Amino acid sequence: MDKIVQISDIHFCIRDKSHDSRKNLSLVLNKINKLYDEYILVLSGDMVMKADKAHYIELYKYIRNFTQNEIYVIPGNHDDIALMRELAKQADFFKIQDTLEIGNNDIVFLDSSEKGEYLGGGKIDLSHFEVIKSKLRENSNKIVFIHHPPFKIGAEWFKKICLDNGDLFMKSLLKINNLKYLSYGHCHNYFIEERENTVFLSCPSSWIQFDHSCHHEMKYDQKREIGFNVFHLSDDIYHDTVTVSDH
Repeated sequence: MDKIVQISDIHFCIRDKSHDSRKNLSLVLNKINKLYDEYILVLSGDMVMKADKAHYIELYKYIRNFTQNEIYVIPGNHDDIALMRELAKQADFFKIQDTLEIGNNDIVFLDSSEKGEYLGGGKIDLSHFEVIKSKLRENSNKIVFIHHPPFKIGAEWFKKICLDNGDLFMKSLLKINNLKYLSYGHCHNYFIEERENTVFLSCPSSWIQFDHSCHHEMKYDQKREIGFNVFHLSDDIYHDTVTVSDH
């Protein structure tokens, strides 16, 4: 397997027919399948609008209509990680684990769903992160997936709901050898920057994007397209961010 496809902030809704999460997710999944046959799918948080069993099971069934490839998930602030772990004990559900080895690549899945100071914010268990780091191979390439941005980014209101302990996390993170990418969700938009040879990349929402030019309140940007990220695994990892028209 040489491709990882990341979808984020699906906000899947079962009953509300005016909610476009299902329609837009189908557009994204169809686009992925037109481009690629085999891939690993990563859902990076805020999977459902209501974190109950019915929504998670229905989302799983919905995605399985499009692909039988492996699917790994991490929680966002809208998710219930305890319920997700319970559902993951059965065969027909998404996979939840800390790391995955693919050739010379170590893939890391981090849980930032612990509540932050502000509603929607998150924290990471730094002691558990150190345990995960100890399992990584020294010379492997690394990609880290997390829901919350590890540093303040975007609109002023949004900066309050990034990772609360992001400064400490970044200090620990940047000690990892060959960390090629950290890819996050939550921001419902497109951001990219490079720090210390690591690319920090957002994954746009498959549902709808935020207008980060509006600094004092949350607004949606109806003109900005939905999309997803693709990571091509090789000795020199690279990515594509693919946009999808929802019109």
